[in-house]
Amino acid sequence: MKLNLIFVAIIVCFLFFACENEPGGSNVFPDNEVEDDSDNGDTGNTGDTGNTGDTGNTGDTGNTGDTGNTGDTGNTGDTGNTGDTGNTGDTGNTGDTGNTGDTGDTGDLNPFVLGSHFVQFIDVKKNDNGAPRDFRIYNPEGAEGSLPVVHFQHGFQCNYSWYDDFLLHLASHGFIVVSGQSEHSMFGGDASNVEAEKVLQFIDWLKGDLPGRVSGKTPDFTRFGVSGHSRGGKVTNHMLNTRSDMALAFFGVDPVDAEPPIGNDPASLKQPVQFTGSSLFLGAEKGPQTSMGQACAPAGFNSVNFFEGFPSPSRHIIAGGVGHMDMLDEDDLASCGMTCNACVKSGDAALNTQFRQYIGGLMTAFFSLTLKDKFEYEAILDDVPSHPFTVPFHEKK
Repeated sequence: MKLNLIFVAIIVCFLFFACENEPGGSNVFPDNEVEDDSDNGDTGNTGDTGNTGDTGNTGDTGNTGDTGNTGDTGNTGDTGNTGDTGNTGDTGNTGDTGNTGDTGDTGDLNPFVLGSHFVQFIDVKKNDNGAPRDFRIYNPEGAEGSLPVVHFQHGFQCNYSWYDDFLLHLASHGFIVVSGQSEHSMFGGDASNVEAEKVLQFIDWLKGDLPGRVSGKTPDFTRFGVSGHSRGGKVTNHMLNTRSDMALAFFGVDPVDAEPPIGNDPASLKQPVQFTGSSLFLGAEKGPQTSMGQACAPAGFNSVNFFEGFPSPSRHIIAGGVGHMDMLDEDDLASCGMTCNACVKSGDAALNTQFRQYIGGLMTAFFSLTLKDKFEYEAILDDVPSHPFTVPFHEKK
């Protein structure tokens, strides 16, 4: 009898904790209509505005023929496969990782193609020079002077190295990007608010350590941005509630703020948002859909709620046809196990590749605007119908 009860308890834990989920509806969209910053037709209706011919035609936007042909850059075709662009087995090897420097002329203002900088991976293990955790640096080689820094926080039960494709993309445009590893699992670890305190301590430590690891440039923490996927968005908001002036900009990648029905993990949006900087929240259309009786980005706790809770200036974009874990690098998505299997997926590897490139482009445009004061990128962010991905819904304030 005792064994049966233990078995049932494990099953319950899996169902509720697989992706920081909580039962919710399937509607990802808020009830309000789209602002007048773009097409004011039926943009909140996925039936009317998710047409890839109208809103995400790659033939009209981000044309790689004019801005940086990926066929010549070490990027095998259009896949963004980390095996070719940033092999985690060869991290830190400048010969095998990143952009060769021949693609993505940033002067053409096309953030959706790779930038002009080769990206070196630098992996640092916990306790190296006192490092509080394992982390990876995406170092844009050839970029000189003072460069903005972006910290990325991974999702629940994910690994800091599973997001190479879009973080490499961002770094290739002249940003120093850092992704660190949290210590939690389905069966234990820190609550998100406790994890937030540890990440803040890591960032404070990083300010003294990072300059010695990147040569020829100065990490500028006065131009600091933060980002996070799923639970990583929740952890990041806890950080901003604790220290609202730590960053200038926050980019949430399908963030989730759910409180698990078992355990103690307080929602970050239950307290008033303290952050007053710029924000952009990117949701995945299939995130609120249920699998195994649950949703990985449930309605009431996802990007819709982050946008509603954050002050202006803020943007909210829903990426069409993709799920809550489809932004992971292709090999990692295939091997991450039940964490990914618990979420509804697109089932389309080519679409996921395009999605990762789109995330990298959005991050590049957003952080170029907010951390580099390149105001010309605001028009690109506003012109959502011309983005190289299907966007059934978007809004700004």
